[in-house]
This record gives sequence, C-alpha cells and structure tokens, in this order.
Amino acid sequence: MKKRFFCTLLAIILVLSLNGITILASEPEIKNHTYYDEVYTFSEGMSKVVINDKYGFMDQTGKVVIDFKYDYAEDFCEGFAAVSTDGFWDPDGGYVEGKWGFIDKTGKVVVPIIYEKVCNFSEDLAAVVEDGKLGFVDTTGKVVIPPTYDCGMYEELYFKDGLAVVTTGDIETPSFLVINKTGESAFDFKYDYARLSGYSEEMLAVAVGGDWGIGGPYYWGRSYNGGKYGFIDTNGKEVVAPIYDYVDDFHEGIAVVCNDGKWGAIDKAGNVVVPIIYTDISRASEGFLCVCNDDDKWGYVDYAGKVVIDFKFDLCNIFSEGYVTNSVDGEWGSIDTTGKTVIPFKYNNLWNFSEGLVRVRTVEGGKWGYMDNRGNIIIDPIYQAATDFSDGVAIVRKDDKFGVIFKTSIPYTAKPTASTVLVNGSPVAFDAYSVNDNNYFKLRDLAYILNGTGKQFEVTWDNDTKAINLIPGKSYTVSGGEMETGSKNNATAYPSTATVYINGEKVDLTAYTINGYNYFKLRDIGKAFDFGIIWDGTANTIRIDTSISYTE
Repeated sequence: MKKRFFCTLLAIILVLSLNGITILASEPEIKNHTYYDEVYTFSEGMSKVVINDKYGFMDQTGKVVIDFKYDYAEDFCEGFAAVSTDGFWDPDGGYVEGKWGFIDKTGKVVVPIIYEKVCNFSEDLAAVVEDGKLGFVDTTGKVVIPPTYDCGMYEELYFKDGLAVVTTGDIETPSFLVINKTGESAFDFKYDYARLSGYSEEMLAVAVGGDWGIGGPYYWGRSYNGGKYGFIDTNGKEVVAPIYDYVDDFHEGIAVVCNDGKWGAIDKAGNVVVPIIYTDISRASEGFLCVCNDDDKWGYVDYAGKVVIDFKFDLCNIFSEGYVTNSVDGEWGSIDTTGKTVIPFKYNNLWNFSEGLVRVRTVEGGKWGYMDNRGNIIIDPIYQAATDFSDGVAIVRKDDKFGVIFKTSIPYTAKPTASTVLVNGSPVAFDAYSVNDNNYFKLRDLAYILNGTGKQFEVTWDNDTKAINLIPGKSYTVSGGEMETGSKNNATAYPSTATVYINGEKVDLTAYTINGYNYFKLRDIGKAFDFGIIWDGTANTIRIDTSISYTE
C-alpha cells in the first residue's frame, strides 16, 4: 500500500526510547501553546483550527486571526479560503447542506456565502454552483461566467493555462466543453471525457469509448468507466492518441499510463519511456518514479526507465529535496538519489523531507521529533504529533495542546573550523565554523579574498527588501571588518532567515547566525559562483580554486 499523507494531527501519547540516537539539539520554545480540537497543516501561511465544531484560522505565529465561526472551511489557495455555514455532518456523506463563499486572509468575506458548492480559486477565478448550475466568480465576488453549466457535487473544476473543462447536458450523459475566461468555447472538443480538474503542464487527459456510472452515499456522483485515454494540448490538438486504459496527469514532463493492469510512463511526445510492466507506480518527482514489481516490492526508475535503486522497499514514496524516506521489512530510513543510505533503516516511521528536516518516530507508539539528512536528531522526539516545516514554522502537539515552533529557534553547535584553508594555493585565516560537518563562511570575507579573481562578486544590502544582493563579476567594495579573527571556542548557531539574491534572482543558501553574524555554507557559495572546492582529508585542508569549476 502506498504511504499516504494526512492533514489532521493525531494524538500519540506513549513513551520514547532514545537508545543509540545522536542528539544535537533539544526542544525549541513552543509559541502560543493552546488547546484545540483539531489543527491542520499550514497552507499559504494559514492553518485551520477547530473548537467545538467551529472552524477558524491561525497564522504562522500561532495566533488565531480568523475567529471560530464557520461550520466548515477549506485551506487557503491563491489568497482565499472557501468557508461554509448552516451545514451539518452526515455519517455517510460528510459535511452537507451548507452554503459556501470565500474569505481573504483578514477574514473579510469576498464572495458571499450563498452558493451550494464552490471550488478553490485558480487563475483568479473560482467555480460556484447556484440552483444546481455552475459558473465562475472573480476575487471580488463578481459573476464573470454565468452559472449555466452542469456539475456533480463531488467534482472539482479549475482554470489552468487560461482554460477550464465544463459539462452540459444530463448528469448521466454529459457533454464536455473547454472554455476560456470569457466563457467561450476555446476549440471544438470531440472526445467523450476530459479530466475536469484541468490541464497539467499544458496537457489535458481525454478519453473515448467509455460508459458513465452514477452513485454516491449522499449526493449522486458520476464516474467514467472503461474507455481509452490520451492527451490533447491547449489548442485542442491530439498529442497522444487515446490508446491507454488510464493515464495520470503530467509531472516534470512525464505521465503515468496503464494498459492491461500494468503501469509505465510516457513523455509529452507519447513515447513510452518507462516500460509498461509494473504492478503499480507513483507520479514523477525529482527525476524518479517509484515502481512496484511482481513480488510486491518497490524500487526507483529514472525517466529513461532505467532501474537506479533496486526493488527492496515496502511502500511507494517519492523523492523530496533530493532524498526519499521508505521502509524495508517494516523499518524506516532514507536514501539519496544515488541509492546511498543516509538515515539507517531502523526507525518506526519517517515522513518526507521538508526544509532540510524530516519528522521521525523512533519506536512504535512513540513521540515525534525531527532529524536531518545525516541521521542526527535535531529536535528531540517529545511531541504527540507534529507537521512538516513550512516557511520555517511547524505545528506541534505537546501535553494535549497545539503550538508552533520555529527553525530559527533550533540551537546547533558551531565549532571553529580546524582545517587549513588554501585560496588558489595560498593559506588564508578565515573566521569560519563547522556545523553538522559542513563549513560556513561570512559572505564579505569570501568576497574580500576572491576580489580580483575571475570569481569575484559584490555584496550589497537592500534596506527596502531587507535582502542581501550578490553581483557576480563585479569588484567587491570593502566595508570594514572583513577577515576579523573570531572566537576559537564553540558557539551556538541558529538557522538564518537571511534573504539572498544573485543578480536579482532569489536563491536558497544554507546559513546560520553565529555570534550575531550570518555564516553561509561554503559549498553553496562555490556552486553559486562556480569555483572549485576540494577537501583533502589526509592534509585536513580545504582548497578554494577559482581556476576550476565547482563539482559536487
């Protein structure tokens, strides 16, 4: 069975054993530690919270900013959240009979709560249902496309690439139409079915020759069964003929397909790039697909279909930030894109990597903490439940109350770099630190030393955007204080929130704040400005060489 992800945090209140685990840090301070019945993961900086069956929202400080007055709510999407009142919970059908509208992040109602159904905003338009007919409104609540189309209560409709798929006619024999943002037909549609959720990477799944089925526990829903699937582009041109029993949407230029109960993948030209021989398959992610063989074991193939990580895993999980977590014989660990084990397979459960950390539970029924990609426990496993980090913030549950923790409050040990540093063959005494076995330098120190070489760069501060600007090829302007010798003692390092741009483009550089200064990962800087960094373990020497390019 594939590993599934959940939103609602589950309470887990049992004892943890820490035998054999490296602990690098303890518990960050929990902000706004408060009781809620339910809390959901952050979406666009907002989290749904529930008390006494009423929904509100808290921001990333843990403060409730939209009060508990809705009977149900969806996550924020494109700056707006669908909310509902006057509904009730049916044991079989879920939340039903409510009226729907939208609020913004201030809690202001921007689309009146009068509709039978709404779909999230996409490209500044949202589908709404009134008197059983579907139309579209804009972010002010203005009806842009009148409600004239048919819609099942469980169907989600969105604009993608300026187009949306809608239906007309009887629910049991619908006709499909692709419209633009004025509600006009975009082109002549000749297929029996199209994916109502719309285009993915400018390709739309279509099908012919199938039958319609009707059913559902509360509202009738329709399902398209059988038929053959292919793809058209945004001009209606058939790109992949309808020859497959099923197709998934495109991700990273690859779409999963099925024929005769076997799965593989095609590219946008319709070429089979992963043989259709597997019993199951994941969507494409970071250059890989997770595939299942006849022995019910999972492995990983690249987009050329080559098996790059052998079949030994219990579950299907996808790569995130260059790593994938999975289980082998019931024990969880993690590998990188080469198949190298980076976290030993000995833990009860791991989730996906997010912002460099992964949630971990070491024993069955134990509590949750966070681990880095070297297998070090960064935040002690002390939480009944926890979410991934989002924009440097995670939601945790402790003592039956929820609150937020910040990455910037996680303390790390920074050790003065003991290695000799050579720049183009000459020794240079940098004020540098090692954190988690990686070396961190001040930007201005590196710019000062590299000035006049082919890899020189300027460092400026933009007070308006509160960001550091780096300009490759421009000579460095000395500001004073460069190359000052720092303390030779260990220090406490906290993840930095510094924003950095290179030639106006925002970049993701790993950095820590140590003794009030920002120190950046040397390899990140070498990669960004394409100069060589060579580690000589025998001589305990770091070589910075501006005459060669960066290599991993």
